[in-house]
Order: sequence, then structure tokens, then C-alpha cells
Amino acid sequence: MWLAFLPGAFTPVCTGELAWLGELAERWAAQGVAVRAVSCDSAPVLRRAAEDLGLPEELTLLSDFWPHGAAARRFGAFDADTGRPRRISVLLDAQGMELGRVEAEPGRARSRDEHEELTDRLLGGASAAPPVTTAGR
Repeated sequence: MWLAFLPGAFTPVCTGELAWLGELAERWAAQGVAVRAVSCDSAPVLRRAAEDLGLPEELTLLSDFWPHGAAARRFGAFDADTGRPRRISVLLDAQGMELGRVEAEPGRARSRDEHEELTDRLLGGASAAPPVTTAGR
């Protein structure tokens, strides 16, 4: 499962990322790889984003609204200075062990290719490989 932390559902970079995360969620659903986008936005805001952006049902948007940023903190993705998650995606196995992550600097999109490469490794039987950390290209 991918947990993709987003600073805000309607920000320009996040909107672009949600589009390709939705495409990947549709493609990977049949292979058992879920994609969850997590933001500190409230649930009604995330529902509206899903509707307005036409996101597929395979991409679940999760609210980390209260306690504010608790999930992002758990994965080291919360920026206490801004009060929002940093742009980090975490790939987890079925037991919740981290297999890898993709990160990007503020204002820059994460790499779709890096998400695909890590997932391909997982699906190709490489789930026992050590965690991989990337810092966006």
C-alpha cells in the first residue's frame, strides 16, 4: 500500500499528483496494491476534491484532520512549521513495514516514475529488499 501525504488537496502541485495517483490506483488495484492519499484537510474538503477532480474510487482520500497530522507525524511526514504534511509517499507491505519512500521538496511534485519503480520491485518479488529512500528527481 502507498500512503501519499499531501500538503493540501486543492494546491496546484497536489492536484497534479492526485491525477496520476488515481491512474496508478486504478492500475494497481487488481494486483492488490492500494493507494491512499492523506491530507490534513477535513473529510468534506477531500470528498469535494475527489468529486471535482473526477478521481477514481480506487484512490482513497484520507483525512488526517484530527488529531491534526497524527498519521503524518507517525511516518515522519508532518511539517510542524507549516502545520501540513510534507510531500512524502510511503510504500508499506501487508504487515505495515516500510519498503520505501518517495519525497519531494516543497512546491515540487514527487516522481511518478519512482512510485512505479518501487511498486514494480514489490510486485516482482523484491519485497524483501532493504527500504529505499529517494529525494525526488
